Amino acid sequence: MGIFETRRESLGQHWQAVLFAILAAVVLTKAISRLYFHPLANIPGPKLAAVTWLYEFYYDIIKGGQGVFQLKKLHERYGPIIRITPNEVHVNDPNLIDVVYPGGGKKVNKDPYFVGSFGVPESSLLTVEHDLHRTRRGALNRFFSKSSVRESEPFIQDAAQRFCLRLEENSGNGPVTLSAATSSFSTDVINEHNFGFRSNYLDGVNFKPNLQNALDGLSNSLQLMKQLPWLHVLMRMVPHSLFIRLNPDMADYFAHENRVRQRRDEVITRIKNEKLSEHHTIFDELLRGTLPEEEKRPERVFQEGLVAVSAASETTAWTLTVGLFHVLNQPEVLSKLRAELESNIPDASELPPLSVLEQLPYLSATVHEALRRSYGVASRLPRIQPDHSVYLHSHVTNPATGVEKEVDYAVPPGYAVSMSSVLVHTNPEIFPEPYTFQPERWLNGEGVRRKDLDRYLLSFSKGTRQCLGINLAYAELFICIATIVLRLGNRLKLYETTEEDVEIQRDCFGPRPKHGSKGVRVLVK
Repeated sequence: MGIFETRRESLGQHWQAVLFAILAAVVLTKAISRLYFHPLANIPGPKLAAVTWLYEFYYDIIKGGQGVFQLKKLHERYGPIIRITPNEVHVNDPNLIDVVYPGGGKKVNKDPYFVGSFGVPESSLLTVEHDLHRTRRGALNRFFSKSSVRESEPFIQDAAQRFCLRLEENSGNGPVTLSAATSSFSTDVINEHNFGFRSNYLDGVNFKPNLQNALDGLSNSLQLMKQLPWLHVLMRMVPHSLFIRLNPDMADYFAHENRVRQRRDEVITRIKNEKLSEHHTIFDELLRGTLPEEEKRPERVFQEGLVAVSAASETTAWTLTVGLFHVLNQPEVLSKLRAELESNIPDASELPPLSVLEQLPYLSATVHEALRRSYGVASRLPRIQPDHSVYLHSHVTNPATGVEKEVDYAVPPGYAVSMSSVLVHTNPEIFPEPYTFQPERWLNGEGVRRKDLDRYLLSFSKGTRQCLGINLAYAELFICIATIVLRLGNRLKLYETTEEDVEIQRDCFGPRPKHGSKGVRVLVK
């Protein structure tokens, strides 16, 4: 018995050693292949990042959203074009924006690795394949067009006036958290435009309830979901009651989700009964249009409607928060903006059309500077050109000698190329003193809005995959900033708030300030 047991143990140890050796050989072979025989092997960057996604995992997850700052360090070391994962190249050259994000109908896919973070693959925003995205987006182009947004101007202006009224009602009652107010404003506008219902978050006490904390919580999980997409399967199995117990703010999110689903069902019923809707919703646009029937499935159109809120509300709200902070924090900016508005708008309770506001140079400059300093999203946005190589031509300077040389790389079809708005928007060659809020940079010497810098603004991305809600977002920004500055510009004061409360410290897909920040808070005199 003892001999057989000894042999069995020896055999077990032998197979363990063999399996370990096989595994080690597979890992080593894969590492050597990625380092020396991969199509991206000639592109500079850290060796570990070329071998494994664990490099990205460390900075995004272990270090807590520090990946975008590590990218900046890597570019300083390796140059403007670097390999940051086994299958992705990152570019930090603003002159290559149109190469990475081409327009003109050029075929561009999104990266499945990136869009897998979100768990809603049937929305147009997160559709991977170019042709399918073109079909889905085409069905919504009219709904988010400039002419459609113009029809929504009355309730955008009404929401901006209610925003001011709520702030005025709080006069003498202590500080207001501005981000809660801007979130309520943006979500109310989007719900009205998309679904035809009033969520009335602006009317809540201290602007609660709203979706801000719930959406922030979901956004904070996106980096982990990108690394471990199978977590979406587990999350769908978790009852809502448990989510709410872990994060009570999720109750507001699920209530909103149910209301959107209910509106979808109402539209489906009206279409079956051949009745028109009182308000032409995003669901009317999708279900009454010419999309193929498989694209009109209830779950797909629900995802489209839901993403139209979650992707747009907090990005616009954060831009408003950042812009208003800097306006209030710089008396000279506030003074110039108020002077321009007061000389062109005699009645603060009745703004002129958006088309008039857009022609006011200092207001336009302030809006664009707010977009620059709020970044849109903090994470890089990868694109894949499936049929053609991406040719990248740039320049790199040797830090020791100061000698500049040209560099050229070809990224084969099927591999991701990305850029980061955080790096482009803070590039001192394009935007001198990049961390200074300076609307004047968007004006020429005669005070006329200069348009040459617009090509470097990545807040809404660029090219064929540019954000569909860009026109609605601009309308919210122009109308809300103009209304607040006109009505309350001389009565709002920052309360225990510094630039640290609006400066990005973490990449949680959206930009996040330092841990422990209480947000931008204001007093109303």
